[in-house]
Formats: sequence, C-alpha cells, structure tokens
Amino acid sequence: MTELVTALPSATAVRGQNDLTGRVALITGAGSGLGRAMAWGLACHGANIAIVDRDAAIAERCAREISNGSGTRALAVRADVSREDDVENATNRVLQDLGPIDILVNNAGHNIRKPLIDFSLAEFDSLHEVHVRGTFLFCRAVGRTMQAQRRGTIINIASVLGHIAAKNVAPYAAAKAAIVQLTKVLALEFAEHGIRVNSIAPGYIDTPLTRQHASDVRDRITRTTPLGRFGEARELIGPVVFLASEASSFITGSSLIVDGGWTAQ
Repeated sequence: MTELVTALPSATAVRGQNDLTGRVALITGAGSGLGRAMAWGLACHGANIAIVDRDAAIAERCAREISNGSGTRALAVRADVSREDDVENATNRVLQDLGPIDILVNNAGHNIRKPLIDFSLAEFDSLHEVHVRGTFLFCRAVGRTMQAQRRGTIINIASVLGHIAAKNVAPYAAAKAAIVQLTKVLALEFAEHGIRVNSIAPGYIDTPLTRQHASDVRDRITRTTPLGRFGEARELIGPVVFLASEASSFITGSSLIVDGGWTAQ
C-alpha cells in the first residue's frame, strides 16, 4: 500500500501563524487590567487596536501607550457596553477609522463579592448588563460585519467561575457561565460564515480587582493553586494571540482555561 504523505507547511508559514499584521482588533474594557495587557499583546503581533472603555481618559491614555510602544494604530473609543446605542456607535466608529474588524475581544466586566441574600437587584442587574448583555451586543454588532466579510474571530472573556462554583459570587458566576454557553452557540451559528468563536476562562489573576480580596483570601487562593501564585495579566497575551491567529484555525466553541491548575484538582 502506498503511504500517504502530507507535506508539512514551510518553516516561514509556521513561524508566521501568530502574525496579525494589518488586522483590526476591538477590545472592550481595554483601558486597564487584563484588557490592556491583551490589547498590547495583539498590537505587538501587528494588529491595529480599538481600545473601547467607558472611561474616555483611560482609553485615550492606553491608546497612546500602545501606539507609541508597538508602532501600530490605536484608537480610543468611549462606550458603555450595556447600552445598545453606544455599542452600535462604537462599532461604526472603528469601521470608519480603522476598517473591517477581524478580531473582537469581549473583556469588559466587574465583580461584586458577597452572599446572594445580600445582593440588591440593581447589583445583580449591573453584573449581567455588563457581562452578558455587553457580550451579546458586541457579538451581534460586530458579528454582522464579520458575516458580511466572511471572516473573523471572536474571543469572549469568561472565568473559571463559569465552569465551577465558589461562594459569594453567584451573579458573577452565573453571568460567566452564560458567556461560556453563548460562545458555544455562536460558534455553531457563525461557523458557516468563516467566523470562529472561543472563550478564555482566567483563574485568579493579579489585577486591581483581585487585590481587593482580604489577605487571608489571597493566601488561600495561592495555597490552592498548583503553581503556587496568582497569574499575571501578561499571561493572558499568549492565549488571546493564539485564539486570534491562524495558529488556532481549527478551534471554535472552546473555552481555554488559564488558571495555574486551579480547576485541575
């Protein structure tokens, strides 16, 4: 029997799989924290960046920092991801100023920690409006443009708490679980249009948000994480570049867990 031999891609092609030169990436909540780190990582691989944040001053400062440091274009756009008009206007602004959107990263979010019975309805709604409604609105607005161009990559930032449970984060965990499931459904709906949809589920990353934890909580997290530490924002760069690039061309509907082994136990 004749052995079937499949030619390997060239070394140049393999090394270039993560090249995002000339692509346009829109990242929500990108003015600080994980969003800022992921925006920087995408820019360093050649993408032009739209920094979407509800704080215009922070967005402008981050855009200047990224543009000056990477040499790519960076646009600051103020938007509240929970407001339909803001999302539509932000999408149109990016299309007008940077061109077709190739990469969407839905990262905007916040958390409130306390027992469920102590939550007000307004606090519950605020979490779901940003995480779930915001992700839905940008997936819909940018998804339309990606369908028309028949290409694109959407990356939704979920959480390990969308996969497993922990105390005192019920509304947040429910919102992140919704994002995991929304990602899977959209992966099925968008596949025929050449669009891939995945999520990243970070564990405990050292950010201003997690620094608000009491010292005993931080100590417990460190002890129960196999790698023995919190993650760093820069450690989200590799995963987001991977999922945004051709290196992950046959991956859709997945949730990439980045948690130092915390959920492996």
